[in-house]
Amino acid sequence: MREATSVFEALRAKGEEFFGAVSAELMSNPRFMKAVETAWKGKAKLDEAVAQALKSANIPTRTEFKSALRRIDALDARVKELETAAAKPTRPRAGRAKASRAARGE
Repeated sequence: MREATSVFEALRAKGEEFFGAVSAELMSNPRFMKAVETAWKGKAKLDEAVAQALKSANIPTRTEFKSALRRIDALDARVKELETAAAKPTRPRAGRAKASRAARGE
């Protein structure tokens, strides 16, 4: 079993070495880097266009949707706090009971 593991480890090490060499070569190629930069700019423009299309269709973006969910969660937590506070039994204060009886003429 150890032999299979060492073969796998050797293959993985060779793969990592090869990947590292190819990556370094690509990163040193100005044309490749220009293509990557252009792709990122294109993605940014596409993202903006999609967001604008969603806005035009009155559909919330992912960011707006997540923001709304956070707000709903905060409101839900506040409602639970208020329900808990309202459910606690309150004892009438002695001063209030005397004042009520005095007002009724007792």
